[in-house]
Amino acid sequence: MIKNFKWFLLIVSVVFLLICCTEKEVALQKVPATSPTEQFVIEDLMNGKGLLRTDIDTQKDVFLSESVGLWLAYLVEKDDQARFDEQVDVLKSYFLSNDFIVWRLDGTKKASVNALIDDLRIIRVLLDASEKWHDSDYEQLGKQIGDNLIQYGMNQELFVDYVDVNSHDKATALTMSYIMPSAFYEMEQHGLLSQQQVQHQLDILQNAPIAEAGFFPKYFDLATKSYVFDEELHMIDQLYTAYHLASMDGDTMPFKNWLLNLLKRDGKLYGRYSAQTNQPTVNFESPAVYAMAARYMLALNEQQLAQQFMEKMTALKDPSSGYVDKHTKSTHSFDNLLPLLAEREVENAYHNK
Repeated sequence: MIKNFKWFLLIVSVVFLLICCTEKEVALQKVPATSPTEQFVIEDLMNGKGLLRTDIDTQKDVFLSESVGLWLAYLVEKDDQARFDEQVDVLKSYFLSNDFIVWRLDGTKKASVNALIDDLRIIRVLLDASEKWHDSDYEQLGKQIGDNLIQYGMNQELFVDYVDVNSHDKATALTMSYIMPSAFYEMEQHGLLSQQQVQHQLDILQNAPIAEAGFFPKYFDLATKSYVFDEELHMIDQLYTAYHLASMDGDTMPFKNWLLNLLKRDGKLYGRYSAQTNQPTVNFESPAVYAMAARYMLALNEQQLAQQFMEKMTALKDPSSGYVDKHTKSTHSFDNLLPLLAEREVENAYHNK
């Protein structure tokens, strides 16, 4: 009788512990959002499966690997492992194909190629998370994706913009803004790339010519071994290139001067400019552009300028939700996720001063 009673107590204790652990896990996953932007992402852009919609109108059933990577990067900065785990599950369940990350889901239809910049961001974040939270599963997944990318996503020993996940046909160009030093350093640290391989990628960025006005080329053409400039400059690409170069202590002063002169001249930054006339080719501002400008200034340790761009960014925000156009009521995941990441990085930089 006593023996049976002891077994009963043991079973009750185990059940109690399981209930407590389950409640704790649910509580972790339902921690309230720490900003209106994050709340908007969770409540309006994220569907019931954890997939992040590209917008809430015509592309609400389109999901991008770009969104996965930016959301994961934000969650690491925020130290939110519960939601990070949920998004890693989304990555594995929906985006992985033959160890590649497809760049887009249209409903349930997967794209046939990857996107280098998104892959590098996700690999970097997974490896970073493995160190931060001492979880080898993240490292294993990051190395699995990284090994595959190295095997099939290189052309002439350089990473290229994309590769077909089935045929392994690949691009012959490397977009400048895709060259992500922080990802290469993490991959080297975890034994995926040699120092020589890393330097080979970085040389393309370091040796890039800069236009007289101060902007960067669009891509490096492997076939001709030459750099190619765009006639229309996408400011987000330019800022990513400058940010990555600044992160490895490269000289971005000509670009910085060009950027600040545009801001001084127009009182704002536009999304695109003519390379010939230096005039804007569109009439819109972008929260993502200001977010990237703030991150670039942080990389230069220019705290005041970073704050100036953050103020420009938040001026475009709906105070009660996310970055929604005040006139058209349209929005885009990129214009919410990149500002969200910038908000967190600026806050972390302030606290770490």
